[in-house]
Amino acid sequence: MKRARRRLSLRLKWTLALVLTSAVPLVIFATMALRIQQRGLEAIEQDRAAAMFDSAAREIEYALDEAERATHEVGRVLGDARIASEEARLGLAREAVAGAPVLDRVVVYGPDGKLFGTIAQAPAGTGQAPTPAAPDAPLDRLPSWVGEEVADGDWVVPAPMAATPPRKESLAYVEPIGPDTKDDKDRRGWVMGVVRARALGDLLGRLAEGRYHAPPDALLLVDREQRILAGRGQGALAVGQSLAGKEVFAEVGRTPASPGGALPLIEREAVLVKNVTSVDGRPLLGLVRPLGRFGGALVVRRSLDAAYDETRKTRWQLVLAGVLFSALAAGLGILLGGRATRPVGTLVALARAYGARDFTARSTVRSGDELEELGGAMTEMAGQISASEREIVRRATVEKDLSRYLPAEVARTIAEGRSRLTLGGERRAISVMFADLASFTPFAESAPPEKVVAFLNELFTTLTEVVFRNQGTVDKFMGDSMLALFGAPEASPDHVRHALATAEDMHRFVEASAPDWKERYGVDARLAIGIACGEALVGNLGSEARMEYTAIGDVVNVAARLEFLARPGQTLVTAEVVAGVGEGFSFTTLGEHPLRGKQQPVAIFQLGQADPL
Repeated sequence: MKRARRRLSLRLKWTLALVLTSAVPLVIFATMALRIQQRGLEAIEQDRAAAMFDSAAREIEYALDEAERATHEVGRVLGDARIASEEARLGLAREAVAGAPVLDRVVVYGPDGKLFGTIAQAPAGTGQAPTPAAPDAPLDRLPSWVGEEVADGDWVVPAPMAATPPRKESLAYVEPIGPDTKDDKDRRGWVMGVVRARALGDLLGRLAEGRYHAPPDALLLVDREQRILAGRGQGALAVGQSLAGKEVFAEVGRTPASPGGALPLIEREAVLVKNVTSVDGRPLLGLVRPLGRFGGALVVRRSLDAAYDETRKTRWQLVLAGVLFSALAAGLGILLGGRATRPVGTLVALARAYGARDFTARSTVRSGDELEELGGAMTEMAGQISASEREIVRRATVEKDLSRYLPAEVARTIAEGRSRLTLGGERRAISVMFADLASFTPFAESAPPEKVVAFLNELFTTLTEVVFRNQGTVDKFMGDSMLALFGAPEASPDHVRHALATAEDMHRFVEASAPDWKERYGVDARLAIGIACGEALVGNLGSEARMEYTAIGDVVNVAARLEFLARPGQTLVTAEVVAGVGEGFSFTTLGEHPLRGKQQPVAIFQLGQADPL
């Protein structure tokens, strides 16, 4: 009997090592590091907001560049007299609009301001090309806010369109079509590209959430009157709401000298605003910089609580990890390094031996702690794996050998020890199916034996898979015929349904493969199938020296007679089969017919619709 050994857990050993180290210097060092890192984290957060700002500004500028180029291209194409085909002009204009996803539509006006036509962007995700469309009511004539100062093209904020929420348009790029002049007699018209507020808002939201893991309302685009043009905010931060005197603009203020006193007090550089209050009362870190195209600005809003809370958590995790690793490296490296690493190295070598399938290796760890217990568990595991593998190999060998002579299910139950290979059987309600290849005799007489065998192997391989897929058992092959059982060796309440489904699948397979077989083998393949159901004796029959798994009973004889009567492509069944399957299959009655070995005529049915016998 083994003597009980007192053990100290690894957890206790590591704890004692940490206590014995110099804790006070670590605390002093951690306090100093925290102060330094606090200042660093604030600088990092400001840099992060600036990076978010620069990235969003570039994306907005690029998107507006695309919209401007597309609008200009539409005006150039439509005003180019050298392109004679109207369809070609329209196609080029559609391609230009499709290349600028933020565009909602491009509207073309004549020199008198009347609508000429509209090319609308297809809905996102449909994959469709831009198409001509009727404009919204505010765009059915050249808007009044397109002033005479627009000579070479300019970005404008369509403020009059904001009357009916929700606002669809945020910006519009307008330029004249024709010579570079303000003279109406030379101008051929106007082209206006309308930018979708939602498209710009989705762009800003994706940048905030995807790239910087910030809330979707962290980025906003405002006009010269500090109204929100685009963003993913809600409520007071929704598109169309004013931020004048609120949040970052409470500190930035207004310029009285500007028209209406509405321009932000910023010109070229970004303005950083700390500790302002958001519309919902939270402290914010904000950045504002103008976008010169339309006199508006881009706003970055970062919640100080959320931003610094996240960085504080990261900081404390890093500090804690540093302290733990430093303490472990110093304490355990000096006091427990040798004792701890030797058992670990032994266990690593043991694991590698087991990985190389050397299950005879044994653990030699005697450390008196969990490592020793782990080594014993690994040794037990190796013994169990080795025994399991031997059993798996034995079962696979037995099953492989038996499956040459017995159905797969029978071979499996014998290999697993759930049944014995003995003579005898039991009564079982089953369905029996005989399938015979019609027109086989002329083919077998005229074709070489090698071709006949190749064809039968190909046919029976697939038919066997069909039987197995429908939970059936292949009893035997007889020349060009197959005997299959359903409901044996494992009982099944749906054996009739499985047999009928197998017959349908077999006919479909043979019908689909017949042209290929006709070409390769010269045989016109079709199946004749008979199915009957009832009680039979199922089991191993024969002698102790030679036995086979099969079924004996009148149901087998009836199925064989039905197969003999069936025509190519036909499945004949008994009234018991029709009554036992319920719904899901259609049958055609063929009346009563005499069967060899039966004193009374038997009612026969055709599976599906077919000509009578």
